[in-house]
Amino acid sequence: MATLTYHRKPNGTTYVYRQESYWDKDKKRSATKQVCIGKLSEDKEIIYNKRFSDPEALEALEKGEVISESVNTGQSLVLERASRTSGLLGVLQNTLGKSTSDKLISLAYSVVALSGRMHHAPVWMEQNECPAHKMDITSPKISRILAQVSQNDIEDFLGSWMRYRNKATHEQYCFDITSVSSYNSTNPFVEYGYNRDRERLAQINIALLCGCKSRIPTYYEVLPGSMSDVKTIRTFLERMKKFGIGRIKTLLDRGFYSAFNLGLLLKDSMGFFIPVPANIAFAQALIDTYRDELEMPEHIISYAKDNKDALYGMTVLGKMEEKRIWQHIYYDTARRTEHILALFANLAQWEEELVSGRQNEANQWAYERYFKVNTTPKRGRKVTRNQEAINLYKTDRAGYWVIITNCEKDAKTALAAYRERSKAETHFDDLKNELDMQRLRTHNSDTMRGRVFVQFLALIICSQIRTILDDAWDRRLEYPKEVRLSRRYPLSEMMLRLGSYRKTSFSGRYGTVISTPTKAQREIFTAFGIDIQHA
Repeated sequence: MATLTYHRKPNGTTYVYRQESYWDKDKKRSATKQVCIGKLSEDKEIIYNKRFSDPEALEALEKGEVISESVNTGQSLVLERASRTSGLLGVLQNTLGKSTSDKLISLAYSVVALSGRMHHAPVWMEQNECPAHKMDITSPKISRILAQVSQNDIEDFLGSWMRYRNKATHEQYCFDITSVSSYNSTNPFVEYGYNRDRERLAQINIALLCGCKSRIPTYYEVLPGSMSDVKTIRTFLERMKKFGIGRIKTLLDRGFYSAFNLGLLLKDSMGFFIPVPANIAFAQALIDTYRDELEMPEHIISYAKDNKDALYGMTVLGKMEEKRIWQHIYYDTARRTEHILALFANLAQWEEELVSGRQNEANQWAYERYFKVNTTPKRGRKVTRNQEAINLYKTDRAGYWVIITNCEKDAKTALAAYRERSKAETHFDDLKNELDMQRLRTHNSDTMRGRVFVQFLALIICSQIRTILDDAWDRRLEYPKEVRLSRRYPLSEMMLRLGSYRKTSFSGRYGTVISTPTKAQREIFTAFGIDIQHA
């Protein structure tokens, strides 16, 4: 028999609960189940909550049906579709087993749905349909789950995941590194180094490899915070050998450039595109040698919209480590101004580092070229700018740059390919902003290892969701007007709009009642190919 109870809260709101008595077969005794159905209005009328706002659910409630479960399903439907479409769910289950996979993928779902707030994951999993929905998972248990993810587990998954993605897409990859700050002093990975967020905190470094066209992350590695970009290539190549990936084409930032790294890449026959830093004599010699030949009509790649500025590009065949490379030289008349302004901005940073005594090893060349430092007993340390060197850069090399590659002989195609690497930076923005990884809050290396792994899984799901939404937006005119996307939904807003879609199960003839979707929910479900009539 059902009864209603009323609970008045300190803020004055009175909530209405429906109590159902039933026989617990496992415990062999009667028990009571209490469900909040809404709150009282000023006129003492019940204002039903979202769970019972659907007419059929309300009718079932009023006819005395017993509620067996009510669970949110909107977010889970989209998250599950994205994880299956990318292939993530299958690879994760095959490498780690269903039990571990269910826990980790549910944690990843909560990270995406909650914008990275994993400390709310137990509540989310309790309220939302997911593989771990019926598991009793608390915050302490989450820490144990994360700590139980071994490095061997991660290696097995990454190897399988890279082979799956490489076979499925055969695309080029972007490789880059970001830093994540931490206040923790007991984690051996947390060290001081070059902080990309310009924070004076210790950090860990995270290397990330992602597909250029698919935008799906395929590999990551946690590195000590003091390790510079240039020192990570050897480890990266060793992992690729271990995974049996074979030759892939990788777009690298200029921070990875060194003669040693180029030797490693060529020795392992790894395809690469890498810009040469402006301070390297080799690049300066190429620019000085081919400057006049470069600025000819036959080397124009494109004009600006107003036809006032042009982008030039030419190729010089070269050899390194007895292997052929293509040296692409570019000059952008519009970018010349950007280069000069970037130099001015860097000069201010470099000068501050010199004056404060906190020099960055990677900027040593800039200190030596653009500054003069004098130290006297009376006046102490005095830093002045080398105006002659600054004027030389503005006159001779601003707007020029060089890209070296061993897998593309055409300058225009090589530049288009390299510009794809900006997508890796977008993934770092997702990792640190949308998925809340600006601070590392774990207290030991074991928990950190599992946390970053779950974050990587969430990043894959997040990337696949965006890919599906972008594709649906581009093809929106192919859908009926009433269900096509009316706007581009940011990830956080999409999850918020899906939060009210739920499924309520009754013990009697009503069975399962699914809430009526809103207009935005219909648009989103259609974009993901989800049939809400049978979801």
